Amino acid sequence: MPDRSVDAHTRWKTPTAGVGHPTPAGARATLRAPRSADIARLVALAGDPDVARHLERLPHPYEEVHARTWLTDLERAHAREVAFALDDGTGLIGVISFRALDETPEIGYWLGRRYWGQGIMSEAARLALGWLFETTPAPTVTARVSGTNPASLAVLTNTGFRVVEPAQAGGTTVGLRLDRADHFRLHDHMNGTAADRAAQKATQR
Repeated sequence: MPDRSVDAHTRWKTPTAGVGHPTPAGARATLRAPRSADIARLVALAGDPDVARHLERLPHPYEEVHARTWLTDLERAHAREVAFALDDGTGLIGVISFRALDETPEIGYWLGRRYWGQGIMSEAARLALGWLFETTPAPTVTARVSGTNPASLAVLTNTGFRVVEPAQAGGTTVGLRLDRADHFRLHDHMNGTAADRAAQKATQR
């Protein structure tokens, strides 16, 4: 059976606090369980208008009560929803989650503005999708993104999503879908490309 780990930097750990799920770690950030110690950073980062304007479900202004309610709802959701806090070693810098795990999962995410443009969310999405397809039987994951947010759309298309619902007249929301087979096809291609580069580098020594 082929190795289905997300990439060479990935390792799985079990968190000691918060929502009890495995924690993928990449080169730029670790995806761990959200916890109450994250509340101050949740409020500061998610409360940024530039972050909030692209998110349909995020209250604005985002206050402490919203963060506490979200954490409580996660604990109650159990197998229906899972969320990861992105942690770059200094604390929470964003969130990536899957809703409707007992139906057709939908991915959602946001990243603090100061961390944009560094490839962090692209890596986090690959890690989270690897977790989803490795640990659940989900055949498909969906996403909805504003067509006015090209960076977010690029994160999805770069991880294999394809547009299935273009924005309608007068609207901006784009619907996307990623099938299990497409995820692993892209994963294997990327791992093969990385292996080829490593082998070529080794022969040049």
